[in-house]
Amino acid sequence: PEENTVATDDKVVIGLTHALDDPESVLICYLLGVEALRKDKQVLMWLTKDGVHVATEGFAAQVEVPGAPSVLALHEEYVERGGRFFACPICVKTHGLEEAEWVTGAEVKGAPSMYEFAEGGALVFNY
Repeated sequence: PEENTVATDDKVVIGLTHALDDPESVLICYLLGVEALRKDKQVLMWLTKDGVHVATEGFAAQVEVPGAPSVLALHEEYVERGGRFFACPICVKTHGLEEAEWVTGAEVKGAPSMYEFAEGGALVFNY
């Protein structure tokens, strides 16, 4: 007999396609991610297109949104609480980041790994 799989909400996937081209999107992703981690969720930022820059060493320090919380401080809390980043391997290549230094918690992993993480259900946000 087939088992009914009930989706749980203990996993969150935050899809991010922006970097310095849209600092507010980056900020919002960190705000969502940190809040989910504070609520003991497992959080994965799925980085595609320009978003792959977000997982590179030193990037968070460059993002400023006037009047908003520090993206660097949010990044540090995100990493400290176990937030993860998957940078799309194709996007890493198309953005010339094959030799990039990645932040703690970041891996170059494609769609199959993202689907594996989300198995059983996940809340998904896209920016």
